[in-house]
Amino acid sequence: MADCRRLSVLVLLAVVIALTGNRFAFGDDTTKPKKLQGLIIAGGCCHDYPNQVQIVAQGMSQRANIEWDVVREGVARDTRVSIYSKPNWIEQYDVVVHNECYGGVVDVPFVESIARAHAESGVPAIVIHCSMHSYRNAKTDEWRKLLGVTSRRHEKGGVRLDVTRRVDNAITKGLPKQWKTPNGELYVIEKLWPNTTVLATAYGVGTKKDQPCIWTNRYGKARVFGTTLGHHNETMLSEVWLDTVARGMLWAVDQLDEDGSPKPGYEGTGKAAIALKTKPKGPMGEPKLADWSKSVQFPKSEKATWLFNGKDFTGWEGNIDKYFSIEKGEIVARNSKKNAPTVSNYLLTKKKYRNFRLVFEGKLAVSKMHSGIALWGRKYNTGGESNSYQGHLVMFPSNWGYWDLYRRNSIYRDNGNAKKADNKNWNRMEILAIGDRIRLAVNGKLVADWKDPRPELCGEGPIGLQLHSNRVAQEVRFRGLILSENPEDRMITVEK
Repeated sequence: MADCRRLSVLVLLAVVIALTGNRFAFGDDTTKPKKLQGLIIAGGCCHDYPNQVQIVAQGMSQRANIEWDVVREGVARDTRVSIYSKPNWIEQYDVVVHNECYGGVVDVPFVESIARAHAESGVPAIVIHCSMHSYRNAKTDEWRKLLGVTSRRHEKGGVRLDVTRRVDNAITKGLPKQWKTPNGELYVIEKLWPNTTVLATAYGVGTKKDQPCIWTNRYGKARVFGTTLGHHNETMLSEVWLDTVARGMLWAVDQLDEDGSPKPGYEGTGKAAIALKTKPKGPMGEPKLADWSKSVQFPKSEKATWLFNGKDFTGWEGNIDKYFSIEKGEIVARNSKKNAPTVSNYLLTKKKYRNFRLVFEGKLAVSKMHSGIALWGRKYNTGGESNSYQGHLVMFPSNWGYWDLYRRNSIYRDNGNAKKADNKNWNRMEILAIGDRIRLAVNGKLVADWKDPRPELCGEGPIGLQLHSNRVAQEVRFRGLILSENPEDRMITVEK
């Protein structure tokens, strides 16, 4: 009788093996879950998207069993990503990462179709930083309902943010109670939508209150994980950021255990250095900050040219050996106390310009003396210095305003807007000089719009970078310096 039972068991086992293709008998790995299929949408202005795509793709794959498709299109703010117009574009994916910056798209049906794809399919969304400002000018709330938050502006950039964990759950496991980002640009959250749960906040120095910066949301059938942290490569490369976003992603696809680890079969390849196409240049081996000037989209009617090639002073003249040098692709204007200039010095373009748009970044590194961009004037010999300047000066950053060098002195004083926009670090600036009118934008804000009552003084001249006269050591840095001649009569970096 026992032999009959053993024979029956063997026959049953043989049937099971035959039906399962020997998976259990021979240890075949087809029982393991298939890799998750993810899609990264990236592009738009103001961020280093080529490297950020790699940070997200590699960082998430190291922490979760996932592989990626990438769609990265256009830097114009009104770019409509092509995949969104394809039927059923979302259905082949398990999760979609939105890391895009297209604030100028106003096509309501187009925007609503993106949100609806998530709501109806149930495919989760991971929304990062500028995706919160994407489509903000479209007259619909559906995108914001998907995000879980409404935001239309940010505080001053280039500031390390103090992040505080507000909820203890599987996503925030390992997230310190308090954490300081390597760099940051904090978004102001105007509204939380009903299904949003705030996981962490960051203190806003400008608004003087805590702003939600990490959260979860439910929209239709879809789970959503969001964070406004992620403007700078340094922050995205930090282990805290990568770990938290990976756990948020695993939560969104329902593959996160309560202890904060991936469910069996959904582990990643393991943490490792992230390989980037651009050589890391940051203080701790990270890439440098996104090159903002390069990311600015000039109108199609304008031919943008680089005044500075990043390597040498081709096209420039001045006291190069004494006061001006090049470091890390930046122009440095510097003096010591011993060789402090008694007359303001200028690094001057050899070419003269009349009507132009100039996009650049400037930073006061040492001393409180202002610097500036000289225009509509001429090289000037005074006080024994042949490389001074007579003409207009757009001043920054310790004393904002316009000056008329060696003629009228102060011609426009800041009304407080420029001082308010000043981030005390690398300031992103646009100068639009047309006819007798000079406009200045600082960090996305129009801070000055002035017309000269004496247009006869507004003439063609070289562009000059100022090292102000002083008695102490000082240092000013310039980078970007992209110019177009005869530009359209509109600002292009001012946020709406």
